[in-house]
Amino acid sequence: MKYTSVVKEGINTVHKNWQLILVQLTAMLISCVSFFIIVGVPIAFAFIMLGLDLTEILKFEDAAYLFSKSFKLLNKYFGIAVLLLTSILLYFLFAVILFIFTISGTIGIITNSLLDPAYKFTIAAFFSEGKRRFFPVLGFALIIGAIFMAVAFILGILGSGSSAIIEKAKTQEAALALFLGVFFSLILISIGIASILAIMSVTTYGFAYLSLNKSRPLDTLRGTIRYLYNNPSSIGFYSILMLGYIVTGFLVILIGAPFTLIPLIGPLLSLPYQAITYAIQGYIGLIMLSSTFHYYYKTGWILQSPASRLDLSAFPAAEDEQSPAHEPTDESQQV
Repeated sequence: MKYTSVVKEGINTVHKNWQLILVQLTAMLISCVSFFIIVGVPIAFAFIMLGLDLTEILKFEDAAYLFSKSFKLLNKYFGIAVLLLTSILLYFLFAVILFIFTISGTIGIITNSLLDPAYKFTIAAFFSEGKRRFFPVLGFALIIGAIFMAVAFILGILGSGSSAIIEKAKTQEAALALFLGVFFSLILISIGIASILAIMSVTTYGFAYLSLNKSRPLDTLRGTIRYLYNNPSSIGFYSILMLGYIVTGFLVILIGAPFTLIPLIGPLLSLPYQAITYAIQGYIGLIMLSSTFHYYYKTGWILQSPASRLDLSAFPAAEDEQSPAHEPTDESQQV
């Protein structure tokens, strides 16, 4: 299978549902506005209404003095600290819910467009898909987050161990310590890149597996790992997509960098360009997601028997009241 043909199909799906780009921009705008409302308002209340004076922090001369004075500030403004911490936690919870809902609606629209070429985006369909897939996507995202933290913890242990070995080698010979430093750095960087790529592949293909097979989060994780193991080319395809996303993002940022150097109007010009940059990155991200769905659909989902797909179904019975599942068309089977 040619990667280019899959990417073209992914681009066509995104173009057919171009409103998803506006949805992403809207979600970003809501997230920014909610930050100022949920977090900014309590801070403004603390400064203006309660006479909070944090300019004392600027007078701290060193870290030890700052640490000693922090206890006094905490005792003095304990209620304000609790209020700010609660506001930050509320914003974090709101941002997570908004992100999961947006992802759920997006993968639902892409899945329906994949199964039914005549399917078109509507706001009602987006909200319906977001609500229907919210908890499965949330459960799978929590599992992926736990895996990521475990991998980060293991890498931290390996980094600490390598640092101890290097420090021990410095007492013996400087050349040996230099060699070990470079060697362990390359090893850790390689492991880190491979781990991030593996986790991102499991996440993206997992969304496709969950959406098409309607499976539970744990079943999705097992099925996705099994699929990636049986189809190693899928990781290569995702690596190419990720590389294209990184290169495109770098070029977009590089093009916009000169705006910040223009006197006076430079910052004003950079603000709308930031919005354009986010739209372009969102567009490329949707192409990555759509192309991944198309690739899994052609190399994994349509190769399963109808009975095995029914066994994997685990959504509530109320889902049957939604739009019926579409069988793959003859055109998609011939590709």
